[in-house]
Amino acid sequence: MAKLPDYPGASSRVVNGKTYYRFRANRNAPQITLPGKPGDAAFEEAYRQAVAGTGKAADVIAMRPGRIVPRSFAAAQLRLETTMEWLDYDPQTQKKNAALIERFMNMRVDPERALKWRDVPVEYLDADRLRAIIEGIFSKNRTVAKHMLVAIKKLLWVSIEVEKWIKPQDDPSLSIRVRVPKSKKNPAWPIAIREQFEARHPIGTAARTCYALGFWLGNRRGDIADLLWDELVTEEIELFDGSLVMIDAFDFRQKKNSNRHGGREMFIPVVDKLAEALAPLDRSNGGTVLKNGYGEPFSEKSLTGMMAHWTKQADIPAGYTLHGLRRTFGTYLAECNIQARMIMEAMGHSSMTVTDDYVRDANKKRMAVDIARAINAREEKRDQMKRRANLRIVSG
Repeated sequence: MAKLPDYPGASSRVVNGKTYYRFRANRNAPQITLPGKPGDAAFEEAYRQAVAGTGKAADVIAMRPGRIVPRSFAAAQLRLETTMEWLDYDPQTQKKNAALIERFMNMRVDPERALKWRDVPVEYLDADRLRAIIEGIFSKNRTVAKHMLVAIKKLLWVSIEVEKWIKPQDDPSLSIRVRVPKSKKNPAWPIAIREQFEARHPIGTAARTCYALGFWLGNRRGDIADLLWDELVTEEIELFDGSLVMIDAFDFRQKKNSNRHGGREMFIPVVDKLAEALAPLDRSNGGTVLKNGYGEPFSEKSLTGMMAHWTKQADIPAGYTLHGLRRTFGTYLAECNIQARMIMEAMGHSSMTVTDDYVRDANKKRMAVDIARAINAREEKRDQMKRRANLRIVSG
């Protein structure tokens, strides 16, 4: 018995020199005979009917147009879109995932056959086939390949956890990983670049205010644009050592995921450098902290262009962005040897994945410095040894 790679569920066997073909959905399903051979019209139609769950050994029933194949990827998509997990996504995330899922569903199982993955039962997707799909995309765009795997995993999740069509151990995605190189966009601002910006844009200007909020709050563009004076609070905090302090802090909710769970609640104390930047600003009319020359708030999107304009004014190379200041904050905290969990809370990360990158990079620098120090110390010892040897020779 030999499986047919281009026809999931189909196999062939040779009896008295003649090849016969059959289809079986699973071990407990009935066997369906497929007439002719692969490529024949009768074979193709019988196989399509068998996959659709309408084929029978002696009675082939025509498939109704638009009918969704039971336990297929199309059925998984319909079920996914009714789950509370899917409905909890923001519209943009739903749109992106739906587009990726549709792209996968319209892929042909075999480029030379009409059958598409939407009409194939989920159980027929094995690890080898899934790897071939992802590798085909990976060769062109690694990021898209990563997102495609995530989208397909959502369909598999429905099939495993919600509908129980396949067992967890039969998940074809378990052995597949897509690693995307670390993005070089929005790099952290080096000290020299920060000092150059500060020298060009004095305290009190919108440019300096935006820069200070971006750096010392470490939050996203939308949170900076919408930050209100009303969200600046003064609270008495008892520290871990039992002492009491009065702290000025911004208490607000992040815009990200605000439609899912109201956004992550943030409490960010105002450090001295940020306090200096905010000191000359007019607070009498309230509203947003960051305002343009007309006293109006900036839109979220306009801040991207404005930061590009402000950096250009300071003769700073293109590429240093407002989001780069958020990364600067994360890098700064890691270099201050702040614990990873504290960095995660300070930046409002939803997982430790990104936070770990900051800590890992900072630790690499620390280890490099320790290595350099060890080299210098060893060479200094060798130099001292040579000097002592020379002194003995001179005295002799």
